[in-house]
Amino acid sequence: MKVAVVTKAKAAIKIEERETPRPQAGEVLIRVKACGVCHGDLDLQQGAFPYGDIAAYPVIPGHEVAGVVAVVGDGVDWPKTGMRVGMPWLYSSCGHCAACLAGEGAMCAEAQITGVTKDGGFAEYMIAPASHVSVIPDGLDFAEAAPLMCAGLTVFRGLRNAEFQPGEKVAVIGMGGLGHLAIRYAKAMGGRVAVISRSPDKKKLSEELGAELFIDGGKKDVAEKLRAWDGGADIILATAPSVKEMNAAFPGLARHGRLVVIGVADAGVMVKPLDLILGERKVVGSLIGSRKDIQDCLEFSLAHGIRPEIETFALEEAGEAIQRMKNGNLKGRAVIVME
Repeated sequence: MKVAVVTKAKAAIKIEERETPRPQAGEVLIRVKACGVCHGDLDLQQGAFPYGDIAAYPVIPGHEVAGVVAVVGDGVDWPKTGMRVGMPWLYSSCGHCAACLAGEGAMCAEAQITGVTKDGGFAEYMIAPASHVSVIPDGLDFAEAAPLMCAGLTVFRGLRNAEFQPGEKVAVIGMGGLGHLAIRYAKAMGGRVAVISRSPDKKKLSEELGAELFIDGGKKDVAEKLRAWDGGADIILATAPSVKEMNAAFPGLARHGRLVVIGVADAGVMVKPLDLILGERKVVGSLIGSRKDIQDCLEFSLAHGIRPEIETFALEEAGEAIQRMKNGNLKGRAVIVME
């Protein structure tokens, strides 16, 4: 089989031929149909924290996997051969710690990460634990389903962590691969949406996706414009890794408003205590969703016609896809599609 490998931090993606692995007890072999390219794959290739410390180099990247079960290992009654399945960021967890028992396996101290500590989906075939695959509903194209395994799931879970209620106003920071999905989910859930972005050229697209307000994140009046939006945003969903925009927008939250941090940045979120206290506002972190969240996200996307904007690449173009993402000249999400 053909695979794309990161041999060490800062090394270029390398295409290799390997023997197709055989699943062991409790495992399945997935014939990969498509795999999304996430910013985490770039961090892995660059050796950025925390990936440089935990990555099992050489490793096959890719944690937005969509494919078909080709072979099942001993003792596997489900999934069945031929089923359409996906693999997310969480490859496996211990199953018995407090986090796992609460359905929060991504917080398990023994969690394994697809495409980081275990080989991922930049390959024609990959091994996965039968216990951690998710079913991709009929009606979702593999290439469109793949980014939902991480990008879609992340914003879907973020809205859940914010305890979103229909009718609430959601301000989305960033219009990248996560932001454009956040607009669609918030609208489909019955919310009103604003977009905060430093790219004025994204205004037209944000309106086409359903945003009623566009705020230039490079200006000094972000919070003021949010407060003028019928009293402020109930939720700020920070999909872009820019604490400058988070800090500027926070005072624009309504009473009991929530800033949900998804985008990972090096600097710290800085809010004034009075902005927290006067209005009882909150800052919430959101990691990645549970297996239930994944299934709900996929089914919700199918039911509401939510599909990511994608650009497709061949496996041999994996390095180009990551470089395009690094340069910021992708429209939506990059997806590697297998022949």
